[in-house]
Amino acid sequence: MKIVILFSFIIQALNAYMLRNRKDQIKQQVILQFRETVKNPFSPFYHSSYDRLAYYVDTFGPRMWGSESMADSVDALVEEMQKYGFDRVWKENLGEITSWKRGEESVTLYDPREYPQKLNMIGLGWTPAGSVKAEVEVVHTFEELKHVDVKGKIVCFNFEWKGYSSSVQYRMNGPRLAEQAGAIGTIIRSVASISISSPHTGMTDYQSIKYPAVAITVEDADMIDRMRQRGQKVVIEIKTGGQQYKTTSDNVLAEIRGSKYPDEILLMGGHWDSWDVGSQTGANDDGAGVIECLEALKLFKYLGIRPKRTIRFIAWSGEEMGMEDDGAQQYAKTHSQENHVVAFESDLGSTKPYGFGVTAGEKFTQLVTYLAYEYLTEIGVEKIYPNAGGAADSGALRTVTGTPVMNNQIVDNNTHDYYFTYHHTAGDSMLMMNADDMDDNVIAFASIMYLIADHDDSIPKN
Repeated sequence: MKIVILFSFIIQALNAYMLRNRKDQIKQQVILQFRETVKNPFSPFYHSSYDRLAYYVDTFGPRMWGSESMADSVDALVEEMQKYGFDRVWKENLGEITSWKRGEESVTLYDPREYPQKLNMIGLGWTPAGSVKAEVEVVHTFEELKHVDVKGKIVCFNFEWKGYSSSVQYRMNGPRLAEQAGAIGTIIRSVASISISSPHTGMTDYQSIKYPAVAITVEDADMIDRMRQRGQKVVIEIKTGGQQYKTTSDNVLAEIRGSKYPDEILLMGGHWDSWDVGSQTGANDDGAGVIECLEALKLFKYLGIRPKRTIRFIAWSGEEMGMEDDGAQQYAKTHSQENHVVAFESDLGSTKPYGFGVTAGEKFTQLVTYLAYEYLTEIGVEKIYPNAGGAADSGALRTVTGTPVMNNQIVDNNTHDYYFTYHHTAGDSMLMMNADDMDDNVIAFASIMYLIADHDDSIPKN
């Protein structure tokens, strides 16, 4: 009798092992199928993310929040998505919003030059219309600002680049703090790792700024700094024409419903709005992230793969302007009662991927780490970075619901110098995009979403 029981136990264990081995093989086959489909030069997915991005960038130009070009590109995106056979495609209107548009603007150097010299510049988001001409005082840190008399002057922040998170504070808070110290205008060194005489824009504190606030190139900020160190008097005139206005905008969504747990949602996407600096601004930030996520969802439909959980694509609206009613904030509030398993956002660029950042509880992070090392090594995206998955739009959902968040980790240095060389400039164009790298991102996004969405066991949130 004991032998029979033991034999039965062995048979059950072997069956369980064979079943698991079979499931593992299926997962590996699906991931290889993703790669083979995208990398096949004769496949409709070969370089399709690059081609689709180029179409939107070339056809609609920059997509400022609430602008006509943004609205037209949203309509075109929805029309295209409706052709792919997703279970659902829809827009979610944000209601009346306040956006901003720049007018005529300039920065002119008068002293110490004998003739007026126009400097390359860009107004910061939310800066009001105005004109000031005054002496310039250069400071390098917020602490230095406390000890310099800037009353009635223009402050130039010429800070040291130490990565985006620290440097962007001068763009966000510098104009407000300069005004509080008595300044009548603010110039910031562009928030950039490397510059080729290219000014970088971005939003500043829109709640309190009264005077013009602009960014100039790294080269000219250093020049003004050298002038002041010599004791030369520097006089600059700033003119801005920024205006706020009422408008509306939409988030764009599509989904493939899960076969077993349709109420458990994996969200993935990026922000569709951009800045307005050049003719193609918004290619890398963040049109590429949006299109790569959309192409990943299309892969599931094209290959007839319906995972156990719902995968939902989103193109958020309004990230660049940073308002409390932007698309990410409104999505998080509207969908707070839904069960989001994870929110994945691609907004760090689209060079070659090698893994994923994860911000979540220990159990979820362990699960993703296991799945990546078990199944993604062959396609080279198995590295997982705990506490590194945050992003602006997905972060809103995490704040409201505690949902785990993820992002793609790509080839760059620790301070993402390549990405921030072009960030918020006219250089953000199709020229910096690589079709092969974009394909790799599509494969990576589809693969990690599939592994989580089709996981047999329950997905831990913490």
